[in-house]
Amino acid sequence: MACRKKITKTINIEGMKCQHCAAAVEAALKKIKDVKNVEIDLDAKCAKVLVFEGTSDEKLTEAIVGAGFEVVGIN
Repeated sequence: MACRKKITKTINIEGMKCQHCAAAVEAALKKIKDVKNVEIDLDAKCAKVLVFEGTSDEKLTEAIVGAGFEVVGIN
């Protein structure tokens, strides 16, 4: 089995205002099997996630929207 490459994606999120919001986003993202690490930056309103290459932006977006927030972009 070949090693899968890990990449970092930055998700810009609207609606995070406090540590409780950040914790909700982090928990939602960590439920995704291919997410290996999550760092939330409240000031920048973004989450940096370490994921296996091929993890879809749609899957990440669904998790965040499901937690009650809006994704405004993924880089």
